Amino acid sequence: MSSLKVRNVEIGKGIPKIIAPICDKTEEEILHTARKFSIIPVDFDILDIDIVEWRVDLYDYYNDYKKIESVLEKLRKILKNIPIIFTIKRNASHGEAEISKEDYVKIYKEVCATKLVDLIDIEDSIGKDNMEDIIEFAKDMGTYVITTNHNLDHTPSKAECIATAKELEDMGSDIIKIITKPSSKLDVVELLETTIIIAEHIANVPICTISIGEKGGLSRICGEFFGSCMTYGVNRKKSAPGQPNIEDLSNLLKLIHKNIEA
Repeated sequence: MSSLKVRNVEIGKGIPKIIAPICDKTEEEILHTARKFSIIPVDFDILDIDIVEWRVDLYDYYNDYKKIESVLEKLRKILKNIPIIFTIKRNASHGEAEISKEDYVKIYKEVCATKLVDLIDIEDSIGKDNMEDIIEFAKDMGTYVITTNHNLDHTPSKAECIATAKELEDMGSDIIKIITKPSSKLDVVELLETTIIIAEHIANVPICTISIGEKGGLSRICGEFFGSCMTYGVNRKKSAPGQPNIEDLSNLLKLIHKNIEA
């Protein structure tokens, strides 16, 4: 598995990179949260994050490209050199956006054309042809692509996850993300074992795996040992169940890294 350099952040090497999601509904709230993430002291604390994700489907105007572009311009100025991930989750993938596949593709391509974001996160539920259309355009625009496979009702077998990872990489993905829901602790162990196999023997790009919910919490903190390159932490609002507090997450990741090195 190779690493990916996005601005000053090397994804896939060392401590898993912490992604802080912006999950607000209004422009005012979005920009307020971004200022907290801009490495400016807030209440005498500096938030320890690597990447910011804007969950656009939670924005009041997620289907209005002009408003999205306006917010992105302001986010880019506020966040300076912090990498930005642009993400829309459709309601078909347990997100909030009631948007057609055609409009989804159109907005993603329009956003890539602005060159205001560093990465886009696209869901495989839109279909292979639509994914490849976005990926090809993103490559032309110099935008990195995260491809996400959601399994929000079960944990697939090792064979299924490996086949998915291969397919996503073959499409041109820069980072592969596989999300599962565990029904038991053994499901979490299964995903962690699968992550090792994919990271060490299958994928040539960074991989992120997450087992969601309280049962899957371990998967969010032990990525460096098993091969998962990113994880999500929250300051106020969660974008998915089980996301830990940024400060706690950062401390745990550093402790694990220290012991791995030792």
